[in-house]
Amino acid sequence: MNPKFDLLGDPIPDNHGKAGANGHIATSESVNKVRMLLVAGYDKKDIAAQLGISIPTLSKHYFSRGLKQIERARSSALAAAKAKNILRLDQAAGKGNVAAIKALNDIYQAELISILAAEIAGGRVGEDPKPKAAPRGKKDQQVDAAKATLKNNPLLDPTRLN
Repeated sequence: MNPKFDLLGDPIPDNHGKAGANGHIATSESVNKVRMLLVAGYDKKDIAAQLGISIPTLSKHYFSRGLKQIERARSSALAAAKAKNILRLDQAAGKGNVAAIKALNDIYQAELISILAAEIAGGRVGEDPKPKAAPRGKKDQQVDAAKATLKNNPLLDPTRLN
Protein backbone atom coordinates (compact mmCIF):
# COMPACT_ATOMS: atom_id res chain seq x y z
CA MET A 1 0.00 0.00 0.00
CA ASN A 2 1.27 3.45 -0.88
CA PRO A 3 1.45 5.84 2.11
CA LYS A 4 1.25 8.96 -0.14
CA PHE A 5 -1.87 11.12 -0.04
CA ASP A 6 -3.08 14.00 -2.22
CA LEU A 7 -4.11 17.45 -0.93
CA LEU A 8 -7.65 16.21 -0.17
CA GLY A 9 -6.36 13.29 1.90
CA ASP A 10 -7.17 10.59 -0.65
CA PRO A 11 -4.50 7.93 -1.27
CA ILE A 12 -2.46 8.23 -4.48
CA PRO A 13 -2.34 5.06 -6.63
CA ASP A 14 1.08 3.46 -7.21
CA ASN A 15 1.02 4.00 -10.98
CA HIS A 16 -0.18 7.63 -10.87
CA GLY A 17 1.33 9.61 -13.75
CA LYS A 18 2.65 6.52 -15.53
CA ALA A 19 1.45 5.01 -18.79
CA GLY A 20 -1.70 2.90 -18.60
CA ALA A 21 -4.79 3.20 -16.49
CA ASN A 22 -4.33 4.69 -13.06
CA GLY A 23 -5.51 2.47 -10.25
CA HIS A 24 -8.80 3.35 -8.60
CA ILE A 25 -8.90 3.47 -4.83
CA ALA A 26 -12.23 3.17 -3.03
CA THR A 27 -12.41 5.97 -0.47
CA SER A 28 -14.95 6.09 2.34
CA GLU A 29 -16.71 8.93 0.50
CA SER A 30 -17.02 6.91 -2.71
CA VAL A 31 -18.16 3.80 -0.81
CA ASN A 32 -20.90 5.86 0.84
CA LYS A 33 -21.84 7.35 -2.54
CA VAL A 34 -22.17 3.88 -4.10
CA ARG A 35 -24.28 2.71 -1.14
CA MET A 36 -26.65 5.68 -1.40
CA LEU A 37 -26.98 5.32 -5.19
CA LEU A 38 -27.83 1.63 -4.71
CA VAL A 39 -30.50 2.53 -2.17
CA ALA A 40 -31.87 5.10 -4.63
CA GLY A 41 -32.25 2.36 -7.27
CA TYR A 42 -29.41 3.20 -9.66
CA ASP A 43 -27.93 0.39 -11.75
CA LYS A 44 -24.21 -0.36 -12.17
CA LYS A 45 -23.89 1.66 -15.38
CA ASP A 46 -25.24 4.84 -13.77
CA ILE A 47 -23.22 4.40 -10.58
CA ALA A 48 -20.01 3.91 -12.59
CA ALA A 49 -20.81 7.05 -14.60
CA GLN A 50 -21.33 9.06 -11.39
CA LEU A 51 -17.92 7.95 -10.09
CA GLY A 52 -16.20 8.36 -13.46
CA ILE A 53 -15.03 4.75 -13.62
CA SER A 54 -15.86 1.69 -15.72
CA ILE A 55 -18.36 -0.99 -14.72
CA PRO A 56 -15.62 -3.65 -14.21
CA THR A 57 -13.71 -1.23 -11.96
CA LEU A 58 -16.91 -0.56 -10.00
CA SER A 59 -17.50 -4.30 -9.59
CA LYS A 60 -13.90 -4.92 -8.57
CA HIS A 61 -13.71 -2.28 -5.86
CA TYR A 62 -17.26 -2.08 -4.50
CA PHE A 63 -19.01 -5.45 -4.92
CA SER A 64 -17.31 -8.22 -2.94
CA ARG A 65 -14.40 -8.90 -5.28
CA GLY A 66 -16.61 -8.27 -8.30
CA LEU A 67 -18.73 -11.38 -7.75
CA LYS A 68 -21.63 -9.92 -5.78
CA GLN A 69 -24.90 -9.39 -7.63
CA ILE A 70 -26.30 -5.88 -7.59
CA GLU A 71 -29.65 -7.06 -6.16
CA ARG A 72 -27.96 -8.54 -3.10
CA ALA A 73 -25.82 -5.42 -2.75
CA ARG A 74 -28.93 -3.25 -2.99
CA SER A 75 -30.81 -5.27 -0.36
CA SER A 76 -27.86 -5.17 2.05
CA ALA A 77 -27.45 -1.42 1.47
CA LEU A 78 -31.16 -0.92 2.19
CA ALA A 79 -30.89 -2.98 5.38
CA ALA A 80 -27.82 -0.98 6.49
CA ALA A 81 -29.57 2.34 5.78
CA LYS A 82 -32.67 1.19 7.69
CA ALA A 83 -30.57 0.07 10.66
CA LYS A 84 -28.66 3.36 10.66
CA ASN A 85 -31.89 5.36 10.70
CA ILE A 86 -33.38 3.22 13.47
CA LEU A 87 -30.26 3.81 15.59
CA ARG A 88 -30.57 7.55 14.96
CA LEU A 89 -34.23 7.41 15.99
CA ASP A 90 -33.28 5.52 19.14
CA GLN A 91 -30.69 8.13 20.07
CA ALA A 92 -33.18 10.95 19.49
CA ALA A 93 -35.85 9.08 21.49
CA GLY A 94 -33.36 8.64 24.33
CA LYS A 95 -32.97 12.42 24.43
CA GLY A 96 -36.75 12.83 24.74
CA ASN A 97 -37.71 13.59 21.12
CA VAL A 98 -41.43 12.76 20.99
CA ALA A 99 -41.53 12.44 17.17
CA ALA A 100 -38.70 9.90 17.32
CA ILE A 101 -40.50 7.95 20.02
CA LYS A 102 -43.66 7.81 17.89
CA ALA A 103 -41.68 6.75 14.80
CA LEU A 104 -40.00 3.94 16.75
CA ASN A 105 -43.38 2.88 18.10
CA ASP A 106 -44.72 2.63 14.53
CA ILE A 107 -41.73 0.50 13.50
CA TYR A 108 -42.19 -1.81 16.50
CA GLN A 109 -45.91 -2.21 15.84
CA ALA A 110 -45.29 -3.07 12.17
CA GLU A 111 -42.76 -5.74 13.20
CA LEU A 112 -45.14 -7.12 15.82
CA ILE A 113 -47.91 -7.37 13.22
CA SER A 114 -45.63 -9.30 10.84
CA ILE A 115 -44.62 -11.68 13.66
CA LEU A 116 -48.25 -12.30 14.63
CA ALA A 117 -49.24 -12.81 10.99
CA ALA A 118 -46.51 -15.43 10.63
CA GLU A 119 -47.66 -17.20 13.81
CA ILE A 120 -51.26 -17.24 12.59
CA ALA A 121 -50.11 -18.71 9.29
CA GLY A 122 -48.42 -21.50 11.27
CA GLY A 123 -44.80 -20.70 10.58
CA ARG A 124 -41.95 -18.74 11.98
CA VAL A 125 -41.04 -15.22 10.93
CA GLY A 126 -39.38 -15.08 7.53
CA GLU A 127 -40.21 -18.59 6.37
CA ASP A 128 -42.97 -20.09 4.25
CA PRO A 129 -45.99 -21.25 6.28
CA LYS A 130 -46.03 -24.74 4.76
CA PRO A 131 -42.88 -26.20 3.22
CA LYS A 132 -43.40 -27.83 -0.16
CA ALA A 133 -42.97 -31.60 -0.36
CA ALA A 134 -40.21 -32.81 -2.64
CA PRO A 135 -41.56 -34.20 -5.91
CA ARG A 136 -41.46 -37.99 -6.15
CA GLY A 137 -39.28 -39.52 -8.81
CA LYS A 138 -40.44 -41.73 -11.65
CA LYS A 139 -39.12 -44.95 -10.08
CA ASP A 140 -40.85 -44.21 -6.77
CA GLN A 141 -44.10 -43.62 -8.63
CA GLN A 142 -43.71 -46.96 -10.47
CA VAL A 143 -43.03 -48.84 -7.20
CA ASP A 144 -46.14 -47.26 -5.63
CA ALA A 145 -48.24 -48.23 -8.67
CA ALA A 146 -46.96 -51.84 -8.50
CA LYS A 147 -47.76 -52.08 -4.79
CA ALA A 148 -51.25 -50.71 -5.37
CA THR A 149 -51.81 -53.24 -8.17
CA LEU A 150 -50.66 -56.16 -5.97
CA LYS A 151 -52.88 -54.97 -3.14
CA ASN A 152 -55.95 -54.71 -5.37
CA ASN A 153 -55.48 -58.04 -7.17
CA PRO A 154 -54.90 -61.07 -4.91
CA LEU A 155 -54.15 -63.33 -7.90
CA LEU A 156 -50.91 -61.40 -8.51
CA ASP A 157 -49.67 -61.92 -4.96
CA PRO A 158 -46.29 -63.76 -5.21
CA THR A 159 -46.80 -65.50 -1.83
CA ARG A 160 -49.79 -67.45 -3.23
CA LEU A 161 -47.83 -69.31 -5.88
CA ASN A 162 -48.22 -73.16 -5.86
